[in-house]
Amino acid sequence: MSQVEVRQIGHVAATPVAKTMTANGRTQNKTLVTVISNSRWKDPQGKVSEKATAISWTLWGKVAVNASWHLDVGSKVAVVGTLEGNRYTGKDGKEVFGFNFTARSVEYLESKDDAEARRNRRANSASEHEPKPARSAGRKTSRSPASAKEA
Repeated sequence: MSQVEVRQIGHVAATPVAKTMTANGRTQNKTLVTVISNSRWKDPQGKVSEKATAISWTLWGKVAVNASWHLDVGSKVAVVGTLEGNRYTGKDGKEVFGFNFTARSVEYLESKDDAEARRNRRANSASEHEPKPARSAGRKTSRSPASAKEA
């Protein structure tokens, strides 16, 4: 049986988190990464249309650990892997069809400087939207951590 190979270039939609799983006495690292790709085209009348495609990839082993360390929301990547169809009967008794995408490799398509600049922009944007703590009208007092425990 031959496998279907899939290649996707896009941006990471959510921060990947690695999980360690143990099955049959064997420990494996697993990470789920959702990548979104945008397609743009013009119809015969010249109107521009756009469509986004999101694929949730399962990464295993060292690829999974590296992705959890280096990828963040917005990271540009190229993912290559395989596609498998699956079929099962749902709780309601109906047959459900789906696909599993398993990544074999992840290529990081942005430089460290670009990634750092993106993270800084996000941090600055988040700090602008956070409510600033209200200042108390009374005089300022400072306490050491020890005196705070006593109070």
